[in-house]
Amino acid sequence: MSGRAEWHTTTSAAADRGTRFHAAIAGYVSDGIIHDGEDDIAALLVHARAYVDDLRREWGPFTRLFAEVSFAWSHTLDEGFRLPLLSNPRDYSQAGAGRFAGTADIVAIECNGTKRAYVADWKTGDGSNAGPQLRALALMVARAHGLDVVTVEALEVSDMGVRPVCREELDAFALDAIAGELGEAIHEINAAEPRPGPHCGELYCPARASCPAGKEAAEQLVPVTSLTYRMSTDVQSGEHAAWMLDRVRLVEAACKQVKDAIKEACPEGGWALDDGSKLSEGSRTVTRFDKGKAVDLCKSLGATDEQLAGLEYIARESSGMRLAQPGKRARR
Repeated sequence: MSGRAEWHTTTSAAADRGTRFHAAIAGYVSDGIIHDGEDDIAALLVHARAYVDDLRREWGPFTRLFAEVSFAWSHTLDEGFRLPLLSNPRDYSQAGAGRFAGTADIVAIECNGTKRAYVADWKTGDGSNAGPQLRALALMVARAHGLDVVTVEALEVSDMGVRPVCREELDAFALDAIAGELGEAIHEINAAEPRPGPHCGELYCPARASCPAGKEAAEQLVPVTSLTYRMSTDVQSGEHAAWMLDRVRLVEAACKQVKDAIKEACPEGGWALDDGSKLSEGSRTVTRFDKGKAVDLCKSLGATDEQLAGLEYIARESSGMRLAQPGKRARR
């Protein structure tokens, strides 16, 4: 097999916006400066900055405020510690095997002997399910600094302001209970089986690409049989990449067919599920991209013909992964 392959990398605009907001407000918490406040996050930063200023006043001069701090906790010793400062605060390789790790967006620790702290997590979307995450972070912070009380909350930030949700004040007894629950859950990991659910898509799961349940479902849709290759994130060669890409497309097509069948079978009003939730068809409005309006806007902002030609070139080149064979039309 021969040809030329082009890989097109895509990212979620909402995720990118959230990442840039987190980085900008972390800079403000750390040194009082907004290093990057692009227009699409400017309103978020105005509200978040005001909230941070209020937080400093509320906790007083004897409080140290930190941003993007990573911690780890050992369930066998019930001990926590702060991870070294790294260029990537979410690099948990320093935590060591068998330890639970996480990163807090904001940590405020009183330095006047009261042994209490505040832990918060910014949410540019829905933060109503942040309770378990916040309680785990509270435990790690408490054990790392020898604290008795930790206040936690998720901060939903939007163009309208900051809305605290999932606020709890966890005392020593609550922290001990969290340690017990986490320890039991960790002990069960070796015998645990993955259970797909709404958390797979509605919450961020970094393991879903390699989840055994997901792999099993994909194999049921499109069985993969080959003596030479296997599906893997370890790409061995161009031929291996092309072979996997063909099967990825088959899986995607099969998944679409399954989703269409579910949609067709769904009764009016949806299905009431055993856990009390409801499965029904939703809808959303997506603004369609208008090339002509985009070009007119670029011109009004002073774009030259050469710059517009460069945009045309980028649009043609960013067309996804495709395989082109001599004498044949490119296969996408």
